[in-house]
Amino acid sequence: MVKIPEQRDPTLMAMYAKIQEKQDRSRRNYLGASLIGNDCPRQIWYEYNGYDRPDFEASTLLLFDDGHRTEDLTAERLRLVDGVELITHGPDGKQLGFVHGKLKGHLDGMIRGLIQAPKKWHVWECKSSGHKKFTEFVRLRKQDEKNALKNWNMNYFVQAQLYMHFFNTDRHYTTVALGGGRDYDSCRTEYDMAVALKYIDRAEKIINAIEPPVRISEKPDFFQCRWCSFKDICHDENAKTIPEGVFRRPF
Repeated sequence: MVKIPEQRDPTLMAMYAKIQEKQDRSRRNYLGASLIGNDCPRQIWYEYNGYDRPDFEASTLLLFDDGHRTEDLTAERLRLVDGVELITHGPDGKQLGFVHGKLKGHLDGMIRGLIQAPKKWHVWECKSSGHKKFTEFVRLRKQDEKNALKNWNMNYFVQAQLYMHFFNTDRHYTTVALGGGRDYDSCRTEYDMAVALKYIDRAEKIINAIEPPVRISEKPDFFQCRWCSFKDICHDENAKTIPEGVFRRPF
């Protein structure tokens, strides 16, 4: 039997096309704290130096949007708890953040009044997740809360360490939301100065590198390379190190 092609709603398809068309293609002129924990320093270097990458598909952009909306919703819900103080923006109305040369980061907030530690200020980050990753986080948190974030997502763990370092606090509170804020879990993470300093040093080396760092693998089909936005130029030995038109950051 001939398979009948799936029919999609043309209005929704047009909506997806517009979402993809209108995506923000601007480049940061700094290295973000959310990137520096990535396993591959070469990928971070390409991102920092403004190399071209494919546009995000509409499905990915919808996930980003869901994450931003869930963060706002979670902040609103946390403020319902008696005694909770949650600061997400400074007096100037801008998101809280830090600047360390070309390394910058913007955090979701600072929170005090948690029932489990009512007097302690924590850096607060809200992460939105699908069901599989959410279930994994719950399992890791039950096994070892102090190391749950590190074992769940190294990028998030490094980001947490940098935020604690630059905001002079020794506790981090991560809320993990099932997409749309349908369920929650959380963990508290302690500050580790050695980790923070290690990744600050790593960031400075990547920022100041004239040539791309070593690849995480020499095999283009390595699992982390397969999904990398810079796979083609990274593994093309004939490609110029600095292609024409690439915006190089001023060092």
